[in-house]
Amino acid sequence: MGMGIKNKILIAIQGLAYYMRPQNTFEKVKKKNILILIDSVGIGDIVLQLSALHNLNKFMKNKSEYKLYLAANTIICNFLRNIESTFDMELIEVDFSIENKQNFYIFKSNYCKINNNYYDYIISFDNLDGYIKTIIIGLKYGEIIFSENQFSRKLIAKDFVFRLFLKNVNFVKIDHSVQSLTHKSLICKKVLYEVLKCLSNKNEFIDEYSEHEIPVLYQKNKIENNYCVITAGIAKGHDYPYRGWNIEKFAHVANFILANTDLIICLSGTNDDEVANSELYSMIKNKRRVINLTAKTSFDEWVEVLRNAEFIFGNDSGYIHLASMLRTKSFVIAGFWNYGRFLPYGDDVEVCAKPIDIRIDKPKCALCSIIKHNCMEKVACDKKVLKDGIYKCIDDITSEMAIEAVKSHYISPKG
Repeated sequence: MGMGIKNKILIAIQGLAYYMRPQNTFEKVKKKNILILIDSVGIGDIVLQLSALHNLNKFMKNKSEYKLYLAANTIICNFLRNIESTFDMELIEVDFSIENKQNFYIFKSNYCKINNNYYDYIISFDNLDGYIKTIIIGLKYGEIIFSENQFSRKLIAKDFVFRLFLKNVNFVKIDHSVQSLTHKSLICKKVLYEVLKCLSNKNEFIDEYSEHEIPVLYQKNKIENNYCVITAGIAKGHDYPYRGWNIEKFAHVANFILANTDLIICLSGTNDDEVANSELYSMIKNKRRVINLTAKTSFDEWVEVLRNAEFIFGNDSGYIHLASMLRTKSFVIAGFWNYGRFLPYGDDVEVCAKPIDIRIDKPKCALCSIIKHNCMEKVACDKKVLKDGIYKCIDDITSEMAIEAVKSHYISPKG
């Protein structure tokens, strides 16, 4: 029996033990505790959940009887801190990373970190996998609220088992076709609506509740001239870290924009993007028309920078998904490891909100993050990753291809 199978069995047994006799017992107290679980690893995922978190925070601003906790991977917690968007929640750093979901000792550590309160509500704006459900069954709680996509046949038996142990579950039904990153903001909105009904004790129907745009407009760092946003960085700690385009190619595109349009270039991002954006800044010829706001804006300010830009140009990351939410034109350096799953966006997304993909022709090793391939293209890509730390389908995109895309979809002659 493999080590992975042994650990899964141990985790299942330990989860059942927690269910039968939780390590700690907590009585329900006057102050209501709410636990929000973020199982996502990527920054793009959490970006599309920020609107729901922002609106939940607005709704509960004057409700002192509630205390919010958020359990997520360290990369997500650090991202929320960096963009000053913890939304008054107490962050619980856990390890929900894919590679450690079969580690028995990390499972026990995650459970102990979370199992410190009675939770009136446990909320997830996404579908919960078996690992998270195994943790939840041992917690003391009142009600669980999360989205549920249509299960495939092979998951029906597993789902039935969890339904025996999970009590007071409020499933927000989601069609499988929309259970993807591009629609996560819509999924979050549906879950948020159900959460607000519960927090209102379901007595007052909340049709009249007006959704807050994210965020309130802040004047600090407001850019008066027409500008575009370029970010060469990519989030640290992601499952697919090799999708960052070459900085020299970014510089080639930036210098073309400055030479052929009247736009100012704004470099934007979090602390994790400082190194890449600094390198890019050093290669730009006309630095007088560059504003570097990397790690200098709160989330509110960052959103306004993206909202008011003529367009955003960057790697496949949270910036592009946020731009789509804000209906801002965007250009994305796109690969094929997750082709059809995240990008390109489907036909049910408004045309004005769709990122403009910049890609090479589809290789035989497309969807390499999901499907095992044994072909020359995959071998060449693996060598490229080991040597240069970049996917071949990303590295093969030339700066000329990117410039042609910008020229085709954005025309603003230099004044």
